[in-house]
Amino acid sequence: MTSRGRACVVAVTAGAIVMGSLASCAVGTSDADSGDPSTLRWYVQDAGSYAAIARACSDASEGAFRIELVEAPADPQERRTDLVQRLRTGDDLDLVGVDTSAIGELAAAELLAPVPGDLAGDLADGRTEPSVAAATVDGSLVAAPWWYEPQVLLHRGSVAERAGLDMTEAVTWDLLSAGASRVGGSVQVAGSTADWVRALVAGAADDPDLGVDALVSALDGPAGTAAASVVRTFAASSIGPGPSPDAAVTFAGPGGSFLVGPVSLVASDALAPVRAELRVAPYPLTSSTSTTSRSPLSGTALAVPASAADPETAFQAVTCLTAAPAQQTLVAATGHLPTLSDLLTSTAVAELVISPEVVASALADGAPEPAAPTTHLLEQAIDTTWAPLAAVGPDTPARSAAEARRLLDGGLS
Repeated sequence: MTSRGRACVVAVTAGAIVMGSLASCAVGTSDADSGDPSTLRWYVQDAGSYAAIARACSDASEGAFRIELVEAPADPQERRTDLVQRLRTGDDLDLVGVDTSAIGELAAAELLAPVPGDLAGDLADGRTEPSVAAATVDGSLVAAPWWYEPQVLLHRGSVAERAGLDMTEAVTWDLLSAGASRVGGSVQVAGSTADWVRALVAGAADDPDLGVDALVSALDGPAGTAAASVVRTFAASSIGPGPSPDAAVTFAGPGGSFLVGPVSLVASDALAPVRAELRVAPYPLTSSTSTTSRSPLSGTALAVPASAADPETAFQAVTCLTAAPAQQTLVAATGHLPTLSDLLTSTAVAELVISPEVVASALADGAPEPAAPTTHLLEQAIDTTWAPLAAVGPDTPARSAAEARRLLDGGLS
């Protein structure tokens, strides 16, 4: 989470969000007149970054609504738990930013208001195909694609050349580990363990569109074995801790060499000190037999809760928040990739991502999160069985698959 525009603080106890403690805050919006017909509470991570968008859409509504921002937890699992709890109890939220990994679960539980039929086409029109697919469940659009992006390999200055790596095409994870060791550098990994392992498995299977059941089966086979081999080599090389929330900060510090993470990190405050020397390369290949880089794809969509007091007005706000002007502001404020295809080829985005062709290929060939109600259970199984990295062994994929099956069969977590 960046510090850009932070406007409210979330209370935390022992690493967990205290339910009901999230304070709403009207970030960057003017006080509503007593006659304002609708105040829309928008639940989203890093709320302060979206103050300008909230203000612009509030003003454009000409008094129809005023958007008030509610800070969501930074940790993805805490955010999912908190949002599910709020939606189930009918908390007074009108708009929610939903991680694409959680869309299937919320839709299956009927916690999201149906997107009006006459609006669904407009919200999907002109958007990148992967972002629309991520917001679609059983053939129906259940949320509005907002931002959606791949992970890439970032490196600083001439470190890749000194490490003996040709970054004009994707290198394998093992070559990356060896190269970093050769120059005494590090490889930092942003994101979750589940994202990393899922991409490794997809790369080994050479299939970006594995559903939950297919991923479990792949884990328990040659693709899982290949993924474990990468992780074991990485851990033995002592080039980094693996997935970490501090990855970007460490990469920007002394000795930082390589960083694997979302492309929006290029614009983050954490990388500001080294931005001038950043280079972008494709997400690493799982092995020498892998034919295509399978970058993890993820993002956030905007949805209206089923319990929203005024869904019609809320969807008016969603339409504004996902329109071209708001998408342009989104890029400038956060670095997240817009879902409007035309904007992806704009000068502003090209300058931001440094290597547009790498990003375009990653979006086309990357591995999306399964749009299923049980995706979080698979992620939980991977996160618990592939940590710590030093303990990953030949039997880890089978244990991970077994744990996933237990959870998917309704086992206690």
